[in-house]
Amino acid sequence: LVSISVMVLVTSVILARHDAFNGATLLRSQAYDVALALREMQLLAVSATNDSSGFRSIYGVTFDTTNPGTYVIFRDDNYNYFYDVGEEFGQQGFLDERFLIDAIRLVGSGGDAGPRTDVTVLFERPNFDALLYKSLGSPAAAGIYAVELDVRVRGTTGNSAGEVRTIEVTRTGQVTVLDV
Repeated sequence: LVSISVMVLVTSVILARHDAFNGATLLRSQAYDVALALREMQLLAVSATNDSSGFRSIYGVTFDTTNPGTYVIFRDDNYNYFYDVGEEFGQQGFLDERFLIDAIRLVGSGGDAGPRTDVTVLFERPNFDALLYKSLGSPAAAGIYAVELDVRVRGTTGNSAGEVRTIEVTRTGQVTVLDV
């Protein structure tokens, strides 16, 4: 009876921890998917491919917390450094229904630093550097050195690794999924 009780106790602990581990793994995977989309746009922007728009192309990803389950991948065909309807490029970004983009922050100094509802990250040939735009083609102030995007499990409010992952894109073009 004692050994059965111990086995039941160990099994229940393992099953309870398995759910938390599985959720944290799925969240990390979702954050890496968003980071991969950003890196793909960076690679496309610096690649020398000729099409109807010529060799100079601007590729970007725009995020908006009013649509927290999606992000738009686009090629800026009219060079206005902003996403316009009809500029979508490739497969669009959809988060798993269990996750959402909860917060966007511009990191640095100046009046632009702090939370935002939307941000656009652009890449333009020949640089790997990221161009950070706060809204409607308006560049972030010079003191801003990065943008952070929080991907969160829907319905959670904590900051543990199992509930939120932060993606950071720096002006130098580094895309990183940060550990909490």
